[in-house]
Amino acid sequence: MSAAAPLLPKRADAVRNRARVVAAAAEVFAERGVEASVPDVAARAGVGKATVYRSFPTKEHLIAAVVLERIAEFEHRACELRREPDAWEALRTLMAENAVKQCVDRSLASALAAGVAARLLDGARRRMWQAVETLMDRAKAQGSMRADATPGELRVLWVGTARMLAADGVGDEAEWRRYSTLVLDALRA
Repeated sequence: MSAAAPLLPKRADAVRNRARVVAAAAEVFAERGVEASVPDVAARAGVGKATVYRSFPTKEHLIAAVVLERIAEFEHRACELRREPDAWEALRTLMAENAVKQCVDRSLASALAAGVAARLLDGARRRMWQAVETLMDRAKAQGSMRADATPGELRVLWVGTARMLAADGVGDEAEWRRYSTLVLDALRA
């Protein structure tokens, strides 16, 4: 078969197995962080290690698949919140919801902190922060956010805070929400 031959569609069972593996990886990484092993994921999915590696050539690719889902959810929610009349409240809601998610699911924070799959996530991260920037621009125009605030500053403040909360083993959702408010308040006009 030549290199130019068209790719054949995946079998239905392969598609189902891939979805099961991603769902299992999401659960395992949420519980144990991205340090969890591929055999742990395979066992949770009810498949062999080889099945995991047929869909994901490396553990990094598997982590990226899970993190891409998390980033897409965050971006989607940021886009939904654009319809809210009060952009500051929309940002507050976005950050509070994200805080609760990160409290119970450390996969995103641990993957980003470790620099795992960075090159595989660049485009998705850029789109996510563009969606946040749209909300921030509206909040600035409404006078509720500092005119000089940038998405990069929000990212540094929140990621640093989330890393510390995770490192300290904080499992109280209310505390995570409180810190998300403190982070946003640093950028309030």
